[in-house]
Amino acid sequence: MKKIIPFLIFAFIVSCGDRDIETIEQHEARMNQMEILKYYNIQDVMPPRVVEDGVLFTFAENYDSVEVSGDFNYWEDSIPLIKNSYGIFYYLWQVPLKAGKYSYRYRVNGVWINDPLNSNTEYDDNNQEVSYFILDKDIGFYDKNPLYNSDGTVTFFYSNDMAREVMFTSDKLGFDSLRYPMIYSNNLWTITLRAESGNYYYICNMNV
Repeated sequence: MKKIIPFLIFAFIVSCGDRDIETIEQHEARMNQMEILKYYNIQDVMPPRVVEDGVLFTFAENYDSVEVSGDFNYWEDSIPLIKNSYGIFYYLWQVPLKAGKYSYRYRVNGVWINDPLNSNTEYDDNNQEVSYFILDKDIGFYDKNPLYNSDGTVTFFYSNDMAREVMFTSDKLGFDSLRYPMIYSNNLWTITLRAESGNYYYICNMNV
């Protein structure tokens, strides 16, 4: 039998008046600009590490192209690294992650290899040796909860990796039976709804 735990959340009361609110697109553009300006001249190379605005991957071998992928992004895509003025490849991951161990590999000139600077390796479920890094605590780099999007919607975030299901409602929905399911992705539960002006009071109901 599922255990149902109600959560009453009043911490995020958001006004949508006349003040400017950063959209997801503006946030991503700002973060990308910060990435270029802040790390383009980086010279130190080491295994993935937490910096103040993300998890920084660096790679310094002499290749034409370097990409990275791992279970931090569910091995879905290989992400290109940027080559800076010192010939160092780098990439800044800016999505929230839970504490734990994360496997990854680099793809250099189309060939997958382990991180040459990381002695932490293990064999995965496919008996493939992979590099890994460990996060001692949860990290999150989104600036606002919720985020107002340029298409007139608003995205809410909720962090709980123990939940099997999270249902959402708010005063804008008339607290309607908690029947709006949140989606789990990148270690966060999210839901995107049509935005309305005013304050938001909302409730999440969690099944574990």
